[in-house]
Amino acid sequence: MVRDPFGYLERMRAHYGARFTFKAIARPPLVFLADPGDARAVFAAAPDVLAPGEGGAPIMPIVGERSFMLADGEPHRRGRTRLARLYTAQATARHGEPIHDLVEREVARWPTGTPVALHPRLRALTLRVILTTLLGADLAESAPHLHAQLLAMLSISDGVLLTLAPARRLPGAHARWRRFLRDRDAVDATLVRLIDARRAEGDGAHGDALDLLLAARDEHGEPLTRADVRDSLMSLILAGHETTAAEIAWTIQLIAHDRRVQAALRAELDAGDDAYLTATVREALRHRPVFLFAIPRAVKAPVEIGGWTHLPPSQLLVCLYLLHHDPALFADPHRFRPERFLGAEPAGAGWQPWGGGRRRCLGQRLALRELHTVVAAALARFAIEPAHSAPERPRWRSVIVAPHRGCRVVLRRRTGAARRGIRRRA
Repeated sequence: MVRDPFGYLERMRAHYGARFTFKAIARPPLVFLADPGDARAVFAAAPDVLAPGEGGAPIMPIVGERSFMLADGEPHRRGRTRLARLYTAQATARHGEPIHDLVEREVARWPTGTPVALHPRLRALTLRVILTTLLGADLAESAPHLHAQLLAMLSISDGVLLTLAPARRLPGAHARWRRFLRDRDAVDATLVRLIDARRAEGDGAHGDALDLLLAARDEHGEPLTRADVRDSLMSLILAGHETTAAEIAWTIQLIAHDRRVQAALRAELDAGDDAYLTATVREALRHRPVFLFAIPRAVKAPVEIGGWTHLPPSQLLVCLYLLHHDPALFADPHRFRPERFLGAEPAGAGWQPWGGGRRRCLGQRLALRELHTVVAAALARFAIEPAHSAPERPRWRSVIVAPHRGCRVVLRRRTGAARRGIRRRA
């Protein structure tokens, strides 16, 4: 599962079918479900029967124990509702211009004519986007070191050390874990200074996520504590940074290895349209989802799904990768073919890149805007060639997968009439 997750999951389904149990070290039994009906049942289950909060425990060292992402029931609902207004269609549209400008500046700096790994650059870009949308455009003045501090801290995601607690005691790994804790302390000190300075202003004039959290009240009518605000911010930073960067990297990697798709995209974008780009993004989300399974649901009470009764302490995982590669749902599922989404909506419970139920990704509109903007900007400037003959394999970054070589490509600059720039998205 660590070395070859795609192959492992395919082999398990071929041998056992759409339901199988994975017994891992220091984990409860993990029951993988790859049937659309099972997926609907899991996503619809009440949190006192299937609790998603426990499934997020591996990211607790980053997001904090008070994160709404790790809560269940009413605490999760309150935390999610508190932040939902940040991700409405109208709020996301307001971020369109800043995102466009950040992307244009970053893409213009990409080197040409030589192999380059784009994923590290995309991580830096998506982190800057999420910080700008959460903390405002004056971030460079109020916390000039926060971007670099976060990149250092979040480097712990490179591999499985974050999700496998026993490994932190191994030689070498222990030193890296201690470095992560020091980096986290630096980030926390910066965030605390921001929180305290903004609370002292007390006017809510910025209108960003930090103002929203400082104006919020808990279930007793009291202002949120400093720890509550910090953990909510850190949850949004993590969720809006790693996943988006990895999905953009997969999309560019797929386009680089498919000249036909790239030519069709370039022709459409040069003509000022984006229907094929939308289909391409949807197909990339299907073919290379960064989450191979939805947030695990801890079984709290016996529950019957798919003809089986599941008991505590098992955890149920809807396997997004297998759903997305089910030939009964998607013809020729291992082929990258954006045309399957031209004029057609994704196939219900069989297409779940954002998760489902109460845990469906809050920031999917913002992520989609970034995906569209970066891909369009890259294609406006460059012909994108693969740096290697075969598409890159998946590599774990904590709980998600990204291209194992960092999405290495060769960019050839377009010239003259061929490079017409990108249309600003309304």
